[in-house]
Amino acid sequence: MTVFNAKNQGYVTKKYPLFMGEQLGLFDTVNVAYPAIEKLYQQQLAQVWNEHEVDLTQDRMDMLRVPKETADLMVKTLSWQHLADSVAAKSIAALLIPFCTNSELEGMLTIQSFFEIIHSRTYSHIVKQTFVDPNKMIEQTYNDVGVLLRSEAIVKAFDELESLPKDAPTQRKKEVLLKVLVALFALEGIAFMSSFAVTFAITETDVFQGIGALVAKIAADEALHTRMDGTVLDVILKDPEWKNTFEQMKSELKVIVDAVVNQEMQYAEYLFSEGRNVIGLNAALLKEYTLYMAYPIYKFLGLKFDYQVIEENPLPYMAKYIDPSQMQSANQEIQNTAYNIGVIENDTLGLDLDMEF
Repeated sequence: MTVFNAKNQGYVTKKYPLFMGEQLGLFDTVNVAYPAIEKLYQQQLAQVWNEHEVDLTQDRMDMLRVPKETADLMVKTLSWQHLADSVAAKSIAALLIPFCTNSELEGMLTIQSFFEIIHSRTYSHIVKQTFVDPNKMIEQTYNDVGVLLRSEAIVKAFDELESLPKDAPTQRKKEVLLKVLVALFALEGIAFMSSFAVTFAITETDVFQGIGALVAKIAADEALHTRMDGTVLDVILKDPEWKNTFEQMKSELKVIVDAVVNQEMQYAEYLFSEGRNVIGLNAALLKEYTLYMAYPIYKFLGLKFDYQVIEENPLPYMAKYIDPSQMQSANQEIQNTAYNIGVIENDTLGLDLDMEF
């Protein structure tokens, strides 16, 4: 293994498989093998933002004045979002790029990780700017069993890849890579979206508007990341060998996605326990929204959906926050109006195994 493979002939053969191919030499976007992945990279690149774009002075005051049951709901939500994006920021590029043999994918994974760092920095910034004792909030996150359990399935999949021996058989590497790709797809397409539903339910009550504006940017990114995840899976599943591996381990992959959904359902109950509440959302509605967002993921992956199919969006307000063009003028002033490449189309991501992302 070398950091530069001078013998790579991809520019001649026009073959740059996403994973497990010939080690790369030059970073080659002259010969783009997968234009859809290159386009997603360019779309994300155009949307760079930072955590300092929104004033959180009023949010700091809101944290002190809103009813405790609502403030606690925001605290629990921010805790998990901070944790989950910290995991994603550390994992995507670090774990996947060593197996990557395609330049446009390497670029996309790198910028995806970069944006997860922006997200993690944003949540850290929110904690620093809106909490009287930020370190107490960090300590609560580390010690909140409910928050930690919510991420268990995702962390388990990532840990399996991190601990995979370098000399593991090729087939084993493919299996673990598929687990990570599916876990990431479920994290960004199901768990994050459910979490955003809580944030925006709270901001709908005219509090925490700064936090809402920042999380709206994050939500748009995560919608785009879901398309990135789906595109990568769509490409590799067109390869007969990868497809065969996928079919052989479908039951294992279903366990991962089921675990994410079940953890979301359990967390919804936990989130709205101990008196925590907000107008317009409760545990039952949040669980319905989780299933509403989960169904297209299952359909895309060809996995059996053992839950109730929710055909209509149970939380119509989510469309306003996911689609910046429909935001209130106050939010439009602080959010780039061109920031619409991550919009969830038709509220179901439009996912289909044969679709173009």
